[in-house]
Amino acid sequence: MPLIPQRRWVLPVVALGQPPDGIPLLIARIMAARGLAAVDMPAFLEARPTEVGPPMLDQERAVERIRGALAARERIVVYGDYDVDGVAGASVLVRAFRRLGFTVGAYIPDRYEEGYGINGGALRKLAADGTRLVVSVDCGITAVAEAALARELGIDLIITDHHHPPPVIPDAYAVVNPRRPGDPSLDKDLAGAGVAFAIARDLLGPELYAAHEAELLQLAAVATVADVVPLRGGNRHLVRRGLAALNASPIVGLRALAARAGLRLGHITASEIGWVIGPRLNAAGRIADAEDALRILLTEDEAEAKALADRLEERNTERQQLTQVVVRGARERALERPEAWVTTVADTGWPAGIVGLAASRLVEDHGRPAVVIALDGAEGKASCRSVSSVHIAEALAECGDLLTKHGGHAMAAGFSIPAGNVEAFRDRLDEVVRRRLGGVRPVPTIAVDAQIDPEALTPRLALDLALLEPCGAANPRPHLLLRDVRVFGARQVGADADHLRCKITVGRFTFDAMAFRRGGHVEDVTTQGRVDAVVTVGTGLRGFVELELRDLGPVGTADRMAEVPAQDVALLAGTAVA
Repeated sequence: MPLIPQRRWVLPVVALGQPPDGIPLLIARIMAARGLAAVDMPAFLEARPTEVGPPMLDQERAVERIRGALAARERIVVYGDYDVDGVAGASVLVRAFRRLGFTVGAYIPDRYEEGYGINGGALRKLAADGTRLVVSVDCGITAVAEAALARELGIDLIITDHHHPPPVIPDAYAVVNPRRPGDPSLDKDLAGAGVAFAIARDLLGPELYAAHEAELLQLAAVATVADVVPLRGGNRHLVRRGLAALNASPIVGLRALAARAGLRLGHITASEIGWVIGPRLNAAGRIADAEDALRILLTEDEAEAKALADRLEERNTERQQLTQVVVRGARERALERPEAWVTTVADTGWPAGIVGLAASRLVEDHGRPAVVIALDGAEGKASCRSVSSVHIAEALAECGDLLTKHGGHAMAAGFSIPAGNVEAFRDRLDEVVRRRLGGVRPVPTIAVDAQIDPEALTPRLALDLALLEPCGAANPRPHLLLRDVRVFGARQVGADADHLRCKITVGRFTFDAMAFRRGGHVEDVTTQGRVDAVVTVGTGLRGFVELELRDLGPVGTADRMAEVPAQDVALLAGTAVA
């Protein structure tokens, strides 16, 4: 295969005068390229909290009802979701109740037996056990029928969620979601655990909250990073403080997870949450049920935490093996419809807990939305991943008559579907996305934050770049352009030999580098010898600079890079193919 870049490289054009005092010029240029005015840069780097605004709709009503239930000794159940956001968010509320001196129930649905969200069977079982108040976390915004059932069963249902609301909001006792139409709160991009955190803070009150802030911040930060919500504004402040608490004095379960994964306390960043801790917590719900993930986040016993960490490690290894199988099959199916506007594939042999990971890979492969459906008898369960120009939750809503249930947000969603509707759904969604894109196919792009001088690639640069942490969604690790650098020692690594490891000489220095999912290009890189590359910079355990190759092409690729006004970079995924 010829060595060609996987994406179109674009360089935001910015007008930057003198950077604010104390901010390195490169860091100021990166922030300017991401739309930050010079006056806002110090606050961003310090991760200052956003302005305190009004509470979310129904937030005060929800807190008042919970306090009443506690005073009356009613049975309360926290109803979470099986991913990191739902499990960690449920843990936030359960821990808050503990600090108030109350023990409450926690319910996480089984992905395979019950599916996503609040379900009628669970509500009937909870009602039979005497439950009078259910507080959801990270789910429920589409549960119209279930909210009606809760009323019939004598359960007051408080929904806390952050997913895209449907046209009809459930008639629950309270619905707390910053995305609700008319919601006056300022932080619209909270994860589900971020919404739960706001409820917990109000429940505890200033003094009790201050005493237990660290444990709640850790859980909310892990969920916020793992759920890939934008790390701007309130989320950035929350994650910065949560990571500080985690590195200084982690709760028992997170300490055990970090130790089992080989992470060093004091050096855990958002990247380690996203790539190491998050997947291990998610593995429980992907392979079986999420009980172990919930237990490890709630336990105070070190021996129990260690045993749970060992089990989650085993689950994660199993998850990795299953992912390889499903991704191979999904890629083969995707080739059957190369001109599709959405990659939609289905199979009876794929576990429902793995299809979201496969959908992410298909988006990387084809630069368009992807839907992967796990068929089981008469029903299919699916995960969707999207590109910035297609709001996948809104697109699913246009196919709602073909689905049993659905929900999500702009970049990720899920649904259940009768098996007989899959072909009709595939055709409908393809047409919906084509129309939403105006008949113009999206182009995979990568925004280059800055070109750097070879002599600047030093450990000092890595320290400067660390000022931008925590990095993640809406604030990725900076993409830096290197022109005409020597590449050698390329070899394939990974379980499927699908990654490429090599060395890169930049100026007077040589660095280790990794290109994920480019293992098939070892021969091409070796033949090429010199390349243009877009990289991110980090430091290894011994403080040495390490590079991740985000994209690469023959020397001269950078000369064809498009210069685009910074404010238009986010729109590039909808531009036409030249």
